[in-house]
Amino acid sequence: MRSKIVVPVLGVALVALIGLTAKACETVQGGPVHSTEEFRDHVRATTRAGEDTYRALSPVPAKEPYASRQGSSSCVDDFGFDDTGVSRAEPIFTWDLDFASDDDYRAALASLRATWREDGRTVEQVDNGITTTLDDGIRVTIHLDYYDGEPELRAEGTCMRYRHNYGDAYDYMYDDNGDGTVDEYERPN
Repeated sequence: MRSKIVVPVLGVALVALIGLTAKACETVQGGPVHSTEEFRDHVRATTRAGEDTYRALSPVPAKEPYASRQGSSSCVDDFGFDDTGVSRAEPIFTWDLDFASDDDYRAALASLRATWREDGRTVEQVDNGITTTLDDGIRVTIHLDYYDGEPELRAEGTCMRYRHNYGDAYDYMYDDNGDGTVDEYERPN
């Protein structure tokens, strides 16, 4: 009688273990492989998240928003799992915030914290600033830069594996405006 119960339970446990192992392997490999267009959409969404946050700041910084691209050393294929034609990238953009005074920076932090909380977002305190993660996994931070101590806005997309379309090795590090396309004037010489 016991074996009639134990055998099916062990079978279900084995199937669950195999499923969890497969999911763990996909995670180690960096998740599913997306298309180049899906990665471009992710770059655009990351840029848009930063620009939207920039526009939501009150008081408003003195300069027009201009994003700088950053590289990520943590989004790499350390174990050689990626097939030929598969790349990894984590779009990260930063904006220098030119406030009239330290008081304006603190007021912008307080205003943004209140806005994010009204939107139902979890706001975390970080060194000299605040951060939240948006629904699509993009992390937005406003803080004092670690190197120069000046206010900075940072939008970090998630690490994404994507397959290059034939003849299209999209590299967001050359995409100056974050629009998902490396235009002719953005191409390296």
